[in-house]
Amino acid sequence: MDHVSQDTKTKIYQTFNRNDEMVQDDVNIIKTWMQTQPHLPEILDDARIKNFLNLNKFSIEKTKQKIDMYYTIRTLIPEIFQKGNLNLENIKKVFDDWYMFYFPVLVNDVRRVYYVRPKRFNVVEPVSVSAVFFAMYEVRLREDFIVDDIFIFDMDNYSVGDVQKLTPTVFSNFYGIYQKVYALRLHKLIYLNCPSYMTIIVTILKTVLKAKLFARAEFYSDDLGIKKLFSKEVLPKEYGGDGPSLDELNDVMHKKLAEYQDRFDQLDGLRVDENLRPEKLNNDEILGYYGNFKKINFD
Repeated sequence: MDHVSQDTKTKIYQTFNRNDEMVQDDVNIIKTWMQTQPHLPEILDDARIKNFLNLNKFSIEKTKQKIDMYYTIRTLIPEIFQKGNLNLENIKKVFDDWYMFYFPVLVNDVRRVYYVRPKRFNVVEPVSVSAVFFAMYEVRLREDFIVDDIFIFDMDNYSVGDVQKLTPTVFSNFYGIYQKVYALRLHKLIYLNCPSYMTIIVTILKTVLKAKLFARAEFYSDDLGIKKLFSKEVLPKEYGGDGPSLDELNDVMHKKLAEYQDRFDQLDGLRVDENLRPEKLNNDEILGYYGNFKKINFD
């Protein structure tokens, strides 16, 4: 898999007035802070902390908030974060029913492209698909240098019933987690092979996403659009690219997640101890957010 080069990292650091030494100082500040937070269940490694720093534009305070939420949300949203273990049948079924992976080649040396496409009709289960996405993000926190994300959703095998499962609540809460924990680094959102009833999703996205984010969404009635947007080296074989096939890419992703089985097992048991939290969470922010989640009926 392609990785962001050290030269590119250095350039990114410079945009935030940082160099390698200063970034390491920031990492040490975060580690020291984590050691003073008895409610947190572990101390993150350098690679993950660097990603959180970069996702939050090297704001120490925002990084602290995101790391805290990274653990807290596992208790608040068990519907997703206790259903992401590869050993669970619902996750095995995702890889049987879906093509879902991030492409090994970067776009413009920094952007990671996700492909999401059901293999057949009537397999949409939003909670399981969301769980797999956040499992993939867990791998990227350790191995990747996260800058921007591009999502490609192929609607070819979506029935009307499938689309109706993608309710406003499902979208708002998926993007809610993405923002609360991972800072919503969304560069582009692409929908291919859109059916006539895609208007349902377009209307929801207009409601859920801020205007500047919705402006990054593109909708195509076929799959020709991405051939104009991306070079062949970042396209799977089925889309006219020079990359591996969807089956091959899916298999690589599944095997990569399997390498992290110990981490997923560990995450199943990692919870914050609210009794030990030095400063209580802002109820308006967290409980309001949690309250919205508890209204979801994913399945």
